[in-house]
Amino acid sequence: MFKILQYYIFLVIILCLSTVAQAQKGERIKYKAEELEYGKKKDESYRKLTGDVVFTQKSTTVYCDTSYFYKKRNVMEATGHVRIVDDSTTITSRQLVYEGDERMAKLRQNVVYLRGERELYTDFLDYDLEGEIAHYFNKGKLIDTTNVLTSEIGYYFAKDEFAQFYKNVVLTSPDFVLKTDTLRYNTLTKVAYTYGPTQITSDDGTVLHAKGGEFRTVVDESDFVKGSIETRDYYLEGDELYFDDGEKYYKAVFNVKMTAKDEDVIITGDEGYYDRRNGISKVYGRPLMKRILEADTLYLAADTLVAIESKYDSAKRILAYKNVKIYKEGLQGIADSMAYFNEDSVIFFYGDPVMWNNQNQITADTINLEISEDEMKRMNLRSDAFLVSEDSIENYNQIKGRNMIAHFVDNQIDRINVNGNGEILYFALEEGDSVLMGMNKIFCASMQIRFKEQKLSSFSVYTNPEAQFIPPHELTEEMQYLANFAWRETERPTLFEIAPYLNPDYEFIPVEVNPDDIGGIQSESQHKSYTPTQNTKPKNTPVRSLNPTSSSSVNTPTSAEPNTVKKSINKTNKNLKAVDDDGSFQ
Repeated sequence: MFKILQYYIFLVIILCLSTVAQAQKGERIKYKAEELEYGKKKDESYRKLTGDVVFTQKSTTVYCDTSYFYKKRNVMEATGHVRIVDDSTTITSRQLVYEGDERMAKLRQNVVYLRGERELYTDFLDYDLEGEIAHYFNKGKLIDTTNVLTSEIGYYFAKDEFAQFYKNVVLTSPDFVLKTDTLRYNTLTKVAYTYGPTQITSDDGTVLHAKGGEFRTVVDESDFVKGSIETRDYYLEGDELYFDDGEKYYKAVFNVKMTAKDEDVIITGDEGYYDRRNGISKVYGRPLMKRILEADTLYLAADTLVAIESKYDSAKRILAYKNVKIYKEGLQGIADSMAYFNEDSVIFFYGDPVMWNNQNQITADTINLEISEDEMKRMNLRSDAFLVSEDSIENYNQIKGRNMIAHFVDNQIDRINVNGNGEILYFALEEGDSVLMGMNKIFCASMQIRFKEQKLSSFSVYTNPEAQFIPPHELTEEMQYLANFAWRETERPTLFEIAPYLNPDYEFIPVEVNPDDIGGIQSESQHKSYTPTQNTKPKNTPVRSLNPTSSSSVNTPTSAEPNTVKKSINKTNKNLKAVDDDGSFQ
């Protein structure tokens, strides 16, 4: 009796296990067709269905022309006008292997997946009906109302509303094309995430490169890390990039660098902006411009640097605002603002500009510097031009005029032409430039000053010159300065002041930049300044010998031709030896 009971219990257990196994395998596929044939292949029985074949499992219905059903494995092989309908998903193809136990559909050739607003095209698609996961592995394309995405490999997770793409990924929108190797796409919000090298090319040709980021395709905005933007004329890069394609606006933050394509110009800073619509780039936060020359580098710093693009070379320029400072070997300067024209390599300085070339301090209302073949060639001083140099015993030689043109040779001042209201104060020294012999004071309409070894060598004065030599014992404080004299050596910038990162002891301190608060008031100069209370220029002063031992004088020549008074300075003897008949000093 006990053995009989054990037998029945064993049968119940076997039946239960069989039921569980059947449940694990999944529901049997149900089918119907116009014709049904039975057959056997490799010891496995099958049923061939032809003519309006329909088979179902749970909520899934499959339509095809011909099908082979393997009952033992619960597998259906279908060909000809294959169509799967599963809730809101429809998939068509030419071939299908449907695994009923795993609820897996393997579709091949001309596969089209449709779900709501999304379409997926490929030739190889595996679809998990339970998880609602579509996977293609030999190229595919996903289309929605906004974007088209293509890749070698892709996964679409319909339940979670996102897709994952790998290898040669291309996202195409109406305004740009994005390329990467790994991309995650939210099909609901249409936000794309990239996780490696990424390139975005806008419809106007602007190219963005990054190491990954987030792209909000509906509003055409994005955030990227470690990237660069390629504009018509520049490359703009930074640790973080923000991109608004709708507003045609880009932003770079931290370690910003802007490089000119056609010139050796680099601009760095903490934060940069690019207005693509107007072709304007701005860099804030300790911005620095570097103009690479053949044997040197010109550094320029300001509160704000702006690069303006144009299809016309003559209109391309770089602007600097507030607290402009420049530095190169043999030339330093400050100004309130600056304009650099790319085509001509001309730099304009505005707003109380001051330039220093070795021992010479140069000021004017406006100064422009011409660079040719990577060397300084000419400096134009417009309105109230003033040149000051300090000698070995702290006297200030001064040259003043309405306008001046300084010519450079090997980046050193070679000569200066003074046009209009020319004035000179020059201190004559002897005994190794340590003893003052007196001060020369000359007024004329125009003059030319020549330099040798960075010092004043000789000069010529033109048109009604008036000259005076004043011995040391007659000199007063007022006599030693022309009107509006100012010695501003304390404002002269240094290399480490303009480019502190070049200092080995430099310690980086991040600065928060507020684009609405760029600039500021430039502090007043702490410089030696002297302005006479009245103009002491003598009238009808005869030209005198600059030899203090001579008391002779010669009247100024009068002629219809331009008159010239020429002074030559001998290295060993600063005194003039004679006056020629034409009025030239020798």
